[in-house]
Amino acid sequence: MPPVPIPILRPRLPRPSPANRMRILERYVLREHLFPFLIGFSIVVFLFTLDFMFDLIDLAVGKGVGLGIVLELFVLSLGYIVALAFPCSVLIASLAAFGRLSHDNEIAAMRSTGVNLLRIIAAPFAAALLLAIALVLFNNYVLPESNHALANLMADVGRKRPTAQITEGVFIDAFEGYNIFVEKVNGRTNEIRGVKIYQLSTTARPTTILAEWGVIHNSPDGRLMTLELHDGEIHEVPPNDAERTYRRLMFKTHNINIRTPGADLERRDRVARGDREMNLSMMQESIRQLDKDLRKAKESRDEILHEGGFASYRDFVHAAVPHAAPRGIQAWFRNALRALGSVGVIATGLPERADRGDSTRVISTVTMDVIQMRQLEIDALERRLNSLQVEVQKKFSIPAACLVFVLVGAPLGMRGRRSGVAVAFLSILFFIFYYLCLAGGEELADRRILSPWFAMWAPNLVIGAIGAWLTLQAAELIQRPRRRGRPRRATATPS
Repeated sequence: MPPVPIPILRPRLPRPSPANRMRILERYVLREHLFPFLIGFSIVVFLFTLDFMFDLIDLAVGKGVGLGIVLELFVLSLGYIVALAFPCSVLIASLAAFGRLSHDNEIAAMRSTGVNLLRIIAAPFAAALLLAIALVLFNNYVLPESNHALANLMADVGRKRPTAQITEGVFIDAFEGYNIFVEKVNGRTNEIRGVKIYQLSTTARPTTILAEWGVIHNSPDGRLMTLELHDGEIHEVPPNDAERTYRRLMFKTHNINIRTPGADLERRDRVARGDREMNLSMMQESIRQLDKDLRKAKESRDEILHEGGFASYRDFVHAAVPHAAPRGIQAWFRNALRALGSVGVIATGLPERADRGDSTRVISTVTMDVIQMRQLEIDALERRLNSLQVEVQKKFSIPAACLVFVLVGAPLGMRGRRSGVAVAFLSILFFIFYYLCLAGGEELADRRILSPWFAMWAPNLVIGAIGAWLTLQAAELIQRPRRRGRPRRATATPS
C-alpha cells in the first residue's frame, strides 16, 4: 500500500485588527523618521558651530586659554544651537522619510488599501508635538541657565586673559587705567596694528599714545601683560594748567606694563541676567516692573506737558519743532484748498502755527530739555519691554516650528519622486525664509515697528498655512489644480 501522506497542521495566526494594523503602520513611519532626524540634527549642529569654532580655536591657541575651559565654552554654546537645530531636523526627517516612502511606491500602496494619509501624517505630527513640548521646557529651564553660565565663564576668561577681550575696531576698557583701540589683531603672532591708547589719570587729562604696530607679551605666571609698541608718539598735557604747555614725544619703542588678575581662573557668579538668561517667571516679573516704571515715566512726562500748556507729546513736538513750508504737490493741494475757501476748507493736517494763534507761545529751554529727557526714558523702557516680550514669544514660536515643518515636509516629500531637485530647493527656501523672518521680526519688534507676538509668529502662520494646504491636497481632501496640457495637433483624416 502506498504510504498515506500525513497532513501538516499549521497554526492559523490571527489577523491583526484594523486598529492594530494602523498602529503597526504608524510605528513603521516613525522609524523611517528616526535616522534622517539624527543625521539632519548632526549636520545642522555642525554647520552652526562653524560660526564660533574658529573663535574657540583662537582662544586655545592664540590667547592661551586652557583646553578644558575651551571645551566647556563649546558645550555651553550648544544650548541656543540645539534649540534652533530641532525644527530644521524635523523638516529634513519629514522630507527624507516621506520621500523614501513615495519613491518605493509605499504611499501608493497605502492609498490603494484605503489608508487615510492624514492618519499617517498624524503619527509624525504627534511626535513633533511631544518634541515641541520638550523644547519649550528646554528653552525655559535649561537654555537660560546655560546662557548664564556661558556669560559668567566668558567674563572669567576675560579677567584671566585680557588679550581675549581685544577686538578689532572696538575700544576696550577691561584694563584698569587704560582704554585701548586696535585696528588689526593677529592672534597667532600677538601682533597688533593701528594702536590708540588713552592712559587715564585722576589728576590730569588722559594721555594719548599712538603707535603704528606692536606686540603683546604675557608673563609666565600670567600676571603681567606687556604692550611693546613701535613707531609712535605720546601726547600729554601736564597736570598744572597754568603752564599752558602741550607735550608731544616721538618714540621708536615704548613698553607699557599692565597687571592682570593672574594665571588662575577665578569663578564668579554674576547676579544680573540678560534677556536670554531668564526663564519665563523672571521675564514676567521684569515685564511687570517695566510696566510700572513706564506708567510712572509717562505720568511724569504728561504732568510736565500739562504744566507747559500742551495736551499731549505730539502737540509739544508740533509746537517745538519748526516745520518747513510744503512744496511740490503738497503746496499745490494746499493752495487749491485755500482758493476754494468760499466752498469750505477741508482739514489737511498741515501745521499752520500762525493761523492757530499759538505762534506767540514761549517754551523755555529747561522745560524742553526735561520733556525730551522723559521721552528718552520712555523710549528706552519701551524698547526694553519689547525685547523681553520678544524673548517670551520666541520660547514658544521656535518649538511650534516643529509642527509647521511636519505639515510642509510630509506633502513635499510625497512629491519628491517626480521632482526631487525642485522639492529639495523649495525646502531650503522654506528653511531660509523661516529663519530670516525670525531674525528680521526680532529686529523690527525691538524697534517697535511690529508687535512682538506678530513678529515671532508670522513665519509659523505663513508656512503653517502653506503646509496645511499642501497636506490637504496630499490627502485628496482638496483637489489639486490641473495642469494645462499642450493642445493636440489636428490630424488630417483620410478621405
